[in-house]
Amino acid sequence: MNYAYMLRCADDTFYCGWTNDLTARLAAHNSGRGAKYTRGRGPVVLAHSEVFDTQSEAMQREAALKKLPRPAKQALADGGRDGELLTVYDADGRPCGDCPRTTVHAQGLRHHVCHLWVCGTWNGQRGLWLQQRQHDRPLYPGWYDLTSTGHIDPGETPEAGVLREAREEIGLTLAPADLIAAGAHVQQYDRGEAQGFDDELAFAFVCRRDGAPPFAPGSEVAGMAFVTLADFARAHEEVFDLPARLPDGTPLIVPHDHLCCLHQSEWEAVQALLCETFPE
Repeated sequence: MNYAYMLRCADDTFYCGWTNDLTARLAAHNSGRGAKYTRGRGPVVLAHSEVFDTQSEAMQREAALKKLPRPAKQALADGGRDGELLTVYDADGRPCGDCPRTTVHAQGLRHHVCHLWVCGTWNGQRGLWLQQRQHDRPLYPGWYDLTSTGHIDPGETPEAGVLREAREEIGLTLAPADLIAAGAHVQQYDRGEAQGFDDELAFAFVCRRDGAPPFAPGSEVAGMAFVTLADFARAHEEVFDLPARLPDGTPLIVPHDHLCCLHQSEWEAVQALLCETFPE
């Protein structure tokens, strides 16, 4: 991607530039290496950004942005703020302001999400509960994901975010003491035609619940399915349709091509944690 962008500096002035990696460029500005103008004027906030197919188009737009009078720049910074907002982060993890969720996804801007892994023993087998995404979801409809996932709201901690998402998505009320942190993992993937690109830092948490937990899925979740940890590990290594069970014990098959939760680095971290805290 090629970006033309506008920053609001700490002294309330604007800086305009272009780049092919906005997340890295924001980090450069915030560390004093981005441009002579922004050095000493940090931290910076992303006030406006646009995506172009070519470097030439981005540079032309940068030149046009620089020529705008301050009221016009302010109008760009104030525009398009409707809907859900997500905090944008630079490559070093510093917050760089809040942007609409649609813009964050369309432009591949770095943001934070939380993942909950509810693991436990059920009928003598060690396993993981997956959620099936509702069939009307715009991304991966009907596919299987981790137990609970979601965006972290502006000003919200990862822990608070994962507890909120568990309540809202699957009706599971947990306490901070129920969670074991499993690290943060950069995950980047194409959202499909016309849906943009996701650049996420995913904060993973593990919770142990033996038996069938009292799930009460919300409107975005079609249901829950239990798969063994051995089968889930196998699915990371080969194309493998996972045997699964619904909370009432009904068997089903989770197709490998309908899994949207196979993140290798996150799985390795969770697997190591489970070996320490949840031995066979």
